[in-house]
Amino acid sequence: MTTTQDQIEEQIVRLLTEVKSVTLATVHHDGSPLASYTPFSENDEKNGLWILVSDLAGHAQNLDRSKECSVLVIRDEQDSAQVYVRERLQYEMDAAECPRDDSRWNEGVAALRDRHGGLVDTLTSLGDFRLFQLRPQTGRYVVGFGQAYELKAGSLSVVDHHLQGPTGPQKD
Repeated sequence: MTTTQDQIEEQIVRLLTEVKSVTLATVHHDGSPLASYTPFSENDEKNGLWILVSDLAGHAQNLDRSKECSVLVIRDEQDSAQVYVRERLQYEMDAAECPRDDSRWNEGVAALRDRHGGLVDTLTSLGDFRLFQLRPQTGRYVVGFGQAYELKAGSLSVVDHHLQGPTGPQKD
């Protein structure tokens, strides 16, 4: 049975709904990598993610400086039939801080509160927490061997095409 593009996009939306945090890759000022994680929420336009991070954490400082990151949304190992083919989304993203006096601040905080609860209000009352909007530049969805899809530029979930290797589907 062939999976349609609409079905694949529904799977992507389901993964974004069910997984509550992302693995975040940023780069320190000296070029060394930093892997971390943070809870997220989609923005209202469904074309980016909101994250609320402490300035005490290296990833906030890295995002402020470089504006680029890589994000991984991945299905839990316990919910995967095979560890080598865990369902996952990977995005290259640009980060834009939304200062507290920016109109997007309330939108982002509300989206995070709706998804993660009242702790968001406590965190936003602390002066070191910063809101960033992450906007996808490129993305890839992998759901199994030979089942990898390039996402439309600037989209979290719209499939552009099925990735093909030199002799058939790409093994990712």
